[in-house]
Amino acid sequence: MTKYAISSVNENPEYLFFVPIWCAFWKRLGYEPYVITIDKNIPHPLMDLVARTTEKMEGILGYLEHIEGYKTANVAQVSRLFVAANGFFKDDDYLITDDIDKFVICRRWFNQQDFSKDIHIFDLDETNYTRLKIGYVGMKAKTWRDVLGIEADTYRPSLEECLSGKLKKTNKAETYRYETQHEKEIDAGWNLDEFVLTKRLFESDYYPNRCHLITRGANHYGLRNGRIDRTFWKETLFQYLSSQIIDVHLHRKPYDEEIWNDIKWIMSTVFEKEKVDFFEEYKQEFVRIINEQV
Repeated sequence: MTKYAISSVNENPEYLFFVPIWCAFWKRLGYEPYVITIDKNIPHPLMDLVARTTEKMEGILGYLEHIEGYKTANVAQVSRLFVAANGFFKDDDYLITDDIDKFVICRRWFNQQDFSKDIHIFDLDETNYTRLKIGYVGMKAKTWRDVLGIEADTYRPSLEECLSGKLKKTNKAETYRYETQHEKEIDAGWNLDEFVLTKRLFESDYYPNRCHLITRGANHYGLRNGRIDRTFWKETLFQYLSSQIIDVHLHRKPYDEEIWNDIKWIMSTVFEKEKVDFFEEYKQEFVRIINEQV
């Protein structure tokens, strides 16, 4: 069984920037990092830099041609759910989902799964067990396909079917096809992936008895224990740097100097100086390219 961490990204530079660094963190924890890339509208020099740097971090970029009529953000988000139908993965490969703007730090925390269970769900207590977050849901590829009701080697058709069933195809902002009042409470543009996964997993034969639910709890800020979070960035940075960091939820525009210095400080707790210096060079080149595009 090979363990893969799965994320996705579109052309937004505030997310694209994280790709190779995200890969380095997951690789350190014993996972093979795999990032689905919707590369429409990404300037070639920028994509080339991200791809070269990701390869050096031993990450894998899985390119997915954009599905026209939908936002690249929607395609990227939902693509994580159906990637198990990609012929790249074997039935017994283990796939755990994540957001690209999070860094995983604690090796023990992300390797505590009870593999006598079929599915592992981290932090379901955050929503009082009512809705799955896309971050940190893990199962084997075959189980992912079973939960979602899809077949092997149907990656793109399954993704298109999901999008067309929930979003009105348009070149403008999508309109969600609400079926119930409960669904209206969910932001379809941002949480469609989580809504689909919650509905299909909760209605499956796997939930709850064949699931390992890993609880985390909240701190006094109302955020997840052990998380340095952009909502209370400095407060949680100082709190968890002196104790135990589990993960980091990152700021927008991370290449702004003050935030970047904090990120390097976090990186220095787990990476050798040479790797931190390497990412400093990457950041400078990334910023140079995006400034040239303005």
